[in-house]
Amino acid sequence: MNRPFRPVGVAALAAVLAVAAPEAAAQDRSAPAPNALERRSRVTDEELRKQLLLVPEVGLDQPGASALYAPLVKGSARADPALDYGRAAYTRMALQIRRPDLLALPWVGAADAALGRDRAEELHAPSAKLRAALRASAPRGDVVPDPAKLRERLADKEWTAPAAVPALTQALQAEGAPVRLLLVERLAGITGPEASQALAQRAVFDLAPEVRERAARALADRPAGEYAPELYRAFRYPWAPAADHAAEALVALRKADLVPELVERLRDPDPNRPYKPEPPAGAGRAKATGYVRRELVRVNHLCNCMVCHAPSQSKDDLVRGRVPQPGEDAPPRDYQTGLFVRADVTFLRPDFAVVQPVERPGKWAGNQRYDYLVRTRPLAAQESAAFQRQEREDQLPRTWPQREAVLFALRHLTGWDHGATYEQWAAGLRKGRAPQPPR
Repeated sequence: MNRPFRPVGVAALAAVLAVAAPEAAAQDRSAPAPNALERRSRVTDEELRKQLLLVPEVGLDQPGASALYAPLVKGSARADPALDYGRAAYTRMALQIRRPDLLALPWVGAADAALGRDRAEELHAPSAKLRAALRASAPRGDVVPDPAKLRERLADKEWTAPAAVPALTQALQAEGAPVRLLLVERLAGITGPEASQALAQRAVFDLAPEVRERAARALADRPAGEYAPELYRAFRYPWAPAADHAAEALVALRKADLVPELVERLRDPDPNRPYKPEPPAGAGRAKATGYVRRELVRVNHLCNCMVCHAPSQSKDDLVRGRVPQPGEDAPPRDYQTGLFVRADVTFLRPDFAVVQPVERPGKWAGNQRYDYLVRTRPLAAQESAAFQRQEREDQLPRTWPQREAVLFALRHLTGWDHGATYEQWAAGLRKGRAPQPPR
């Protein structure tokens, strides 16, 4: 059974932990200073990038984008703005029919895809100003912003408002490490749950240890309820390094009140293990479905604007962006004509982004942004048979990296080693004492 994620704590264990916490704190006096990043894995950022380069690529490439865009470019002058939603829905449906691999992507329903007018207006101005700041911060003839110049341009008070979080995160997360450090710096100066969640995502998904450590430190004085669910979610993520990074962040935070929910995470199944999804509520006797698997995939950012966003047919649309055309320079020299999308309508919401080399970049840069997200795809018949054989013969793994990451966090947070199972840790916390400190 694929147990649903539960971000709330366990009241019974929390009550016990309130008694046990002083003993854990006493045992931890010789531990590193608060917020020191205890590494579970010494994998470098370059090694992580190479791992992510092997992740399956889905979506459109440049030839696929050309085939999609050509008829839209020809008909754009006659397009009716009122067809915005219908055109986007038709485009996505056509893509899915021709490309079955896209069916498994986590599409956002129409009701949740569009921001309300107020939120769209909040996003519009910061997005435009940030794009201009990035262009102005780059040396002449280059596209890589100078971090010092960009910091000067982001010093205004408007970049300390919660409304700036989406624009900052979207635009800066795929830049070089110095700019991503600036992103964390700016997020750290913004109060509220949106900034806390964005910092937790940096602590989990950023490839550079120094960026993750800075993000974890920035969470120390924030309410745990604003960021803890993002860290817990990483223990259910099918890319194992995310769980390692979440464990490291939790250890750096040294918040003993997070231990009960961590113990609950020991009950979670292997995120990479196939499972049979439950039928939707109210479906009655739904037809039995086969096994599915959650897995990380990547989408080329430049080629899939029209896949992720609704097209824009009016210059008055908010958060409007020019779609780069295969065969032309990227970024385009002409921002006034061509195809446009509106970023206030989003059908796919990636978890993080990384710049990767492209085999056939054409006129575009040899290294391009890829957006990473988790799809749930049906197992092929051969895969399903192999999994069921392993299950029958009791050959499935007894543990997995995400579970080991939870144990790493528990042992370092409490100074205890109660074993490797949920039952052992629940019993140990009920006793309120440590049988044997970890070595």
